[in-house]
Amino acid sequence: MLDLSFLDPPIEVAASGPRLESILTRLRNHGMRAYPASDPIDFDATEPLLIDMESLPSGLRDRDIHLSEGAERRPLVLLTQDTQTAEGLDVLIVSQDSDLEMLKARLTSLVRRQARTAEFRIRMETAASFGVADVQPVSERRPEVLYLGDGGAGFFALRSALKAHDIPVTAALTLRTAADYLKSGRFAAVLADLTPAGGDAANYIDWGRAEASLTGTPLFVLAQPGADLSEAHLAALMVSTDLVEQSGDAEALAGRISRAISHHAASAPVLPAQLQATPSVDPDTGLFHREFIKAHLDRQIALSSERGEPLCVLTIKLDDAHTGRLPDLAQLTRTCVRDTDCIAHFGNGTIIISTPHTPYRGAVRLAERLMIKLTRNSDFDGLTLSWRVVEKRSYHTAGTLLAEGLSGPYTREYAA
Repeated sequence: MLDLSFLDPPIEVAASGPRLESILTRLRNHGMRAYPASDPIDFDATEPLLIDMESLPSGLRDRDIHLSEGAERRPLVLLTQDTQTAEGLDVLIVSQDSDLEMLKARLTSLVRRQARTAEFRIRMETAASFGVADVQPVSERRPEVLYLGDGGAGFFALRSALKAHDIPVTAALTLRTAADYLKSGRFAAVLADLTPAGGDAANYIDWGRAEASLTGTPLFVLAQPGADLSEAHLAALMVSTDLVEQSGDAEALAGRISRAISHHAASAPVLPAQLQATPSVDPDTGLFHREFIKAHLDRQIALSSERGEPLCVLTIKLDDAHTGRLPDLAQLTRTCVRDTDCIAHFGNGTIIISTPHTPYRGAVRLAERLMIKLTRNSDFDGLTLSWRVVEKRSYHTAGTLLAEGLSGPYTREYAA
């Protein structure tokens, strides 16, 4: 049989003795291309790094491991039962060897989360270059949680414990119901219960549709440590914001959920609506303006090249006869994109959307989702537009990437 293991995602493992071979074997058996870490550890590399705190020689630990620096440069995984080791850092904690089975899916989630944080950081850098002072994310509402699952013996205890943390909980059984609830804008996070006691939402949710249905709301999954995972569980982990382990009593679990939501909120995006009446925003549409997206793309291209991640630009062009509808289209477009996508008005009825950490097919799906939403909205009857997606290549600069998107060819003209 043809060996395709070289296509598996790589991970470097810092461990020693028999545990090194044991960890490498487990990871390889679950779809990862694991290999021993270099000495000294290279924190400037882009591949994930797993550190086994039990078997790592103390000399190597003292000399090489600076978690606060490494966590910023490459995805880090700590294999340890001490959950306080990396307090305040964006790293994955794996508490037991058997949970390495879910590491591939959790790493996908971590990389997405780190890409999100990096995008918000450079977006504020771009805004600062236009004279915008630091803007804090708006968080006036209480952090309400939408529980996705059919409940169970522990649900009411968890709901009471979260209420003690001033976090109200609303339950939804299906993804469709959850999407309807999320339209209210009340919820700070979705908690999907994948435990047997909670009815295991993984069994009846189509996780391939989850990202579009949740419209950017952070998704935390509640999982049982050491449990056997199905493909549905792994699919849920891949689209999640983070994993919350179900262990301890309801009060301890509520504390972990509260901390996870707070940590995520601390890196919330600065959106165009929060930058109104500043030099960064076009006052007619509420989107970033032409000069902002040109300057920001320079930073996005540099970050994409540094992290080895895809970047696309979606260009949407209104027919000349309908440019007066641009503000309405801009408002609708904001409801279809993720918070990491940067939307700008480029002039002449043209909207530019840069989509970090997104390959060509993902950006096309984003455009198609917008077209479907236009079709279902009677307010846009008769509107005609076309669009094009361009994926960044190594030779692109911000200017050439934008020029390629603006030059066409576009899709055939689309009528709403």
